[in-house]
Amino acid sequence: MSEQATVQQLFKRWRNEGDGAAGQEMAQKFSDWYYAVTAARLGDKVGRQPLETACQQFEAGIVQVKRTSDLVDWAHSLVAAQMTAVGGRVAGGDFPNALTGNRSPTELLHAAAKALPAQQVELLAITFDPTVDEDRLGDAAEAHGGMPHAILEARYALKRFLRDTAQVRLAVVPDSPNLDLAPLPLYEAARMRSEAEEAAFEKWLLSDIELCKDVAEFATFAHALRAGAFKGQVRSSSAPAAAPSAPRTTPAAPVSAPTAGPEAPVADAADAPAAKKGGSGALIAVGVVLLLVLAVIAAGLLFFFVG
Repeated sequence: MSEQATVQQLFKRWRNEGDGAAGQEMAQKFSDWYYAVTAARLGDKVGRQPLETACQQFEAGIVQVKRTSDLVDWAHSLVAAQMTAVGGRVAGGDFPNALTGNRSPTELLHAAAKALPAQQVELLAITFDPTVDEDRLGDAAEAHGGMPHAILEARYALKRFLRDTAQVRLAVVPDSPNLDLAPLPLYEAARMRSEAEEAAFEKWLLSDIELCKDVAEFATFAHALRAGAFKGQVRSSSAPAAAPSAPRTTPAAPVSAPTAGPEAPVADAADAPAAKKGGSGALIAVGVVLLLVLAVIAAGLLFFFVG
């Protein structure tokens, strides 16, 4: 399977070579990335307006970006400003959506807590508990495989339960997670040390659209965990796990999310030459605009079914 182009490579092909297909692919990657970030920080409903506005601003401003090295920082500044405008990260909550089949994510997590190993339930409970300090979290993780890798393993064990037993149609559930992704649950639990570190992680997400899908489809469960879904659910480590129960409803179609992931991009600090003059540049810009409009419409349909 051939490597997929990074957004930086697509940007240069669109701007320098007049490649309309590259422009459309680039726009889709940014749209998918915006969805993952807004879902992770705000949830589907609160994130809807920031998502749509960021897409509109991207469509209006992309033709003014001349340097490849400015692309990601500029694009992130758009969505970051919109998320700040609605109050920043939400504190968590129970947000049923199309992915959960309109079932309560908290109730699904309660079922998972009865089936998963007690130490993994406890580790996820304290990871997503803002009252637990880093020292206690670190001690708990070290006792079960190391910090933060043990948390990542517990996160994917939870996703496997949700997919295999609760019949939530999750698409990204690796049997052996990439340990380079170890900071992922810390980002979802709002445990990054600073806004700058969180922003840097979000920009890195854009290097792997499959990872964006992972973040987007787990977001509703991350919000439920932050609201305390695993509090009071931790069993004694000596108690046997309960047999998994059958799902109460039939699963719904999976949430719209990215479908492919490129290799991690290498930042290019060189200036991108100006776009070719003439009608081709205008047609390419129109193509990018139309794709972003379609992405916003798709997001609106998603929120219509979720809401």
